This record gives sequence, structure tokens and C-alpha cells, in this order.
Amino acid sequence: MTTELGRIMHEVADNAGMRIPSGLFARARRARRRRLAALAAVTTLLIAGGIILPVWQPSPPVPAEPGTDQLPTVLESPPAGTAALDDAPMPRALALYATADQFLPGENSPLTVVGSGDRYRAYDRPEWTFASNWTKTILLSPDGRYVLMARWGSGNDTRSRLLDVATGDVTTLDAGAPLAWSPDGAVAALVHYDGDATSDDTVGGQITVVAVPTGRGLWQVPLIPLPGASRELSAALSPDGSMLAVQQRDQVAAYHRDGTVAWRAQVTGQLAGRAAWTPDGRRLLLSDEEGRLLPLDAASGAAMPTLPGVEGVQRVGRELTPLVEVVGWRGETALAVVGNQRLYELSEPPRVLLTAPDTVYELDVATARIGPEPRVPGAADPGPPPPFRLPGWALMLVAVAVIVLLSRRRPRRAVRDWLRGT
Repeated sequence: MTTELGRIMHEVADNAGMRIPSGLFARARRARRRRLAALAAVTTLLIAGGIILPVWQPSPPVPAEPGTDQLPTVLESPPAGTAALDDAPMPRALALYATADQFLPGENSPLTVVGSGDRYRAYDRPEWTFASNWTKTILLSPDGRYVLMARWGSGNDTRSRLLDVATGDVTTLDAGAPLAWSPDGAVAALVHYDGDATSDDTVGGQITVVAVPTGRGLWQVPLIPLPGASRELSAALSPDGSMLAVQQRDQVAAYHRDGTVAWRAQVTGQLAGRAAWTPDGRRLLLSDEEGRLLPLDAASGAAMPTLPGVEGVQRVGRELTPLVEVVGWRGETALAVVGNQRLYELSEPPRVLLTAPDTVYELDVATARIGPEPRVPGAADPGPPPPFRLPGWALMLVAVAVIVLLSRRRPRRAVRDWLRGT
């Protein structure tokens, strides 16, 4: 029966008049081998990419030795596709800025971080706020390693976010919101208010000097209780860290480490930035609205002859920050951010070292371990392209998902049919 059935089927096939094209089976075998090779290659690349990519990503550059970095003469707007600092950290920042079109109170407010070698990175800070009306919203450490930003919780819960530029990690310092860095960047002054410092209620508080990055409190001075205590407040640490100058409205008080007052003085102008003390600690500089520097005798608070600053410069961005903000020194010559857009060497005559884009709203510059002359920048480096920012575990997950799908019955049948060309 079976033999007869087979004979009949052969006869039907022989009489059907169909001819098999020459080489059909050989071509089918070659097509199948190509599909198998392609499938194997894709799977191998997915797995290898997940394993190799973390090593293949551009590694952070080696930290610069003292005095080897040079500031660029010009900062650019961040290039399209600039990498996030979290994905591509740098040893330190040379400059940090926010532009007017990035200024979004109440929302994420992006920052542009500029490092050595014209590296540009983006950082989305979670909130736009400040410790007082007289302080900036971004405080870059003198060596460019850290960025302090205020963090406001409910009520009078004031803290600081500390961004590590070298890792992209953020920690919280609980002692208060940031007012100032010390000139060497080893400590910072943070303020905590005992109530709602933005209201007309009389509110006091304290300023704590903390070690960075641990946030360990070192010493503390009180605030004079005032209505709207956060409206006009600034501070500056002396070069040796032994004294803290605190300005509340038109009064400056100098405190010793034990919290005792060295002197108080009625003043005109504002404390002139984190490096307001001269390097020898003998003078404390104020900045007025005309761009001049007004020194005080650091031993007594007595006014001294006015120093030339940068007069006639228009302020942009935050209007309540000092027009001349001293951020460092080169010998006896001050380096100052003026008008929120340029870094000047306050020589005779003043010399522009760095210029930011016209849209910059806030600017801070690292001045420690910087060469004597700025350099003409090259092309901006936006960091690794987006495909290479994917972490290795994400690619591994994709590879595993593909393998799991291929192991299931229906996908396996579909792949089998594809391999067979049906």
C-alpha cells in the first residue's frame, strides 16, 4: 500500500511539467548561511558592546598639574548634542555659566560647564535658587572641582547641593545654603535661617564654616535678626581661614574663629566676592555700583583710599550681585568677574582675560592652578556622541532580550521561516 502510494505520487510529480531551476538548492543554502552569519554577528556585537563599551568610552582626562591649565579667551554657547556631565565628567571646570535662555525659575535650569581642552558639558540642576539676594545661584570652587548650589526645602530648611565635577555625583551639606568659598576652596560658609528669611518677619540664624567635601562643621557665627534676613547678605573668608566677614545690608562685621567680633563698620557697597580679602589679609574689598573697589582695613574696619576697578561696565544678569566680583589673585593683582560676563585682570589699565556669550546670565571662573596667559580656544568638544553614552548594562539588557525572544516558540518559528526564505 505504501509502496504503491509512493509510486503514484512520483508519477504525478513527473507528469506535472515543473522544472527545478539549476542551482536553486545551492543558492538557498548560501542565503541561509548569510542569514545565520548576520544573526550571529548582531548577537555578538550586542553582547560584546555591553561588555566592552564601559572600557571603550572616553576616559576622564588626567587631572592637570598646578599651573598647567590656561583659561580660554572666549567661551562659546554649548554645542548641539553637548554631553551631560553625569555621562562624561571632567577633572575640574575652568568656567561655569548659565544663559538667559536657560533661566527657568521653578524648573530645571541648565548649566554649561567648560573644562580644559575646550571640553563642554551640560548639567541640569534641579532648581534655581540662592542663599540670599546678594549671592549667585552657582558657586564654583577656586580649583574648579566642586559647585555649590542652594537647596530649599519646606519652611526654613536650607541646605546645599555639592556637585563633584570629576564624578558628576551630588551630595547634600546640611548646615545651610552656600554664601561663599574660602580662597583655597578647602572650606565654605553656609547660612541657615531660623525662620522664613524672605518674609518681613524678624529672623535670625547662623553661618557655619564647613570642611569640603565632608560638610563637617568647623565654627559658627550668628546672624543679626532682621526683617527679610535673606535679602541683603553676603560673606567672605580670609585667606588663612581665621576670619569671616559678614555683611548684612550696610553693616560689615569681622568674626574670629571663636565667634567673637573683631570689628563692625557701616559701609557703602558690597563685599567683593569670595576673594574679597587681599592675599596678605590686610585689606577687605567692597565693590560699588560704579565698578570701583573700596578697601577696608582688615584689622579695624576703617575705610581706605579707593582702588580702581572697572568703571563704566554695564551689569547684566543678576543685578544684585557685586559689579566687580573678585574671584582670585595673581600676585597683588585681582582677578574679577565684572558685569557677570567677563573676567578681568585689574591691572593698570584693566585687561579682559575671558569673555562669555552675550546671553550669559551668571558666570563663575576657577582661578587656582591657572597659567598666566589665556589662550585662543579651539573647536568646542561636546563630549562623546549619544550612542556611546548608553551604559554597558543597557546594551547587555538588549542582548539578553533578543536572545530570550529568539528562544520562545513563535519568534523561533518566525526566524526559522526567515532563515529558510519562506
